[in-house]
Amino acid sequence: MTTRAIMLAEMEDDMLRDDDAAYTSKINAAIRHYQPRRFWFNESRSVTFNTVANTDLYRFGAGLEITTEFYRIDSVFITIGTDDVRELDRRNYVDLEALADNNTDTGEPSDYAFIDKAIRFWRNPDAIYATRLTGHVKLAAPASDSEADNAWMTEAYDLIMCRAKAELYAHRYEDPGNAAVMRSAEYDALQRLRGVTDDKVATGYLEPTEF
Repeated sequence: MTTRAIMLAEMEDDMLRDDDAAYTSKINAAIRHYQPRRFWFNESRSVTFNTVANTDLYRFGAGLEITTEFYRIDSVFITIGTDDVRELDRRNYVDLEALADNNTDTGEPSDYAFIDKAIRFWRNPDAIYATRLTGHVKLAAPASDSEADNAWMTEAYDLIMCRAKAELYAHRYEDPGNAAVMRSAEYDALQRLRGVTDDKVATGYLEPTEF
């Protein structure tokens, strides 16, 4: 299983330098660059939280109501009762704001919107509802060199290493030739991941656009 320690060792061998602090910095920068891009391994259907009665706003972030951050929410499901799970309707936040202002009743939520790093429900929940989100999540960089099973160090190993090398050659070592080589390798690695992602998530048929 590949880890950041393994990537650092490979970069030392390839670049003939012992510069782990700079390597780690560029590895983390490469991950930040690709975090907003959606791949098959940074999608989730398992993020859950519970609503609180009379609370319609739930924030995303460490230590907050929803600890996993999302780049895109695909769907929101709430459990009303045994064998009764419902998908909420997505609303434009302005529309939901007007709806909530004109109807302040509490009840079973039926709609949601994303605003200001938070998700807002309408109606305002009148009880505790188990809630599950699906979508593109912000997958963190490894917390240590030895952390196992971090997808950036496994599924995206070549992509992250190639980008880190390209950035090092371009901005630290002032070696445009090798920077260009690594940019090309980064592009190839990205195309491979795109291909794998398409193979895993494509439905195999076209859907008409709704106007």
